[in-house]
Amino acid sequence: MKIDQILARLENGLCATKLPSRVEQVTLTLSQRTRASGARHFWRKNLRQLQYANPALAIQVNYPREPCVPTLEIKFANAGVDSFNLSGMRSDDICKQFLERANK
Repeated sequence: MKIDQILARLENGLCATKLPSRVEQVTLTLSQRTRASGARHFWRKNLRQLQYANPALAIQVNYPREPCVPTLEIKFANAGVDSFNLSGMRSDDICKQFLERANK
């Protein structure tokens, strides 16, 4: 794959958005034994776009062996935390809800 194609995929897309500076950290928790295909797709595609658009943003992925509910947690500079359940959601819906909550 050419570098131009890779960069185009990172720079264009739903999650290729600059976040406000008050968003400090994003944590994705996803079990190895869960059938959360939307969360897995978000991890592989959208989270990379988000990291490319926000290089200073701390992104953590927890991938435990034991079954758990897939969640996405947003930590704000004012010590506030917003988390939501990703079960049954498509990756585009996860990204839209994440951006909506991050930009409140």
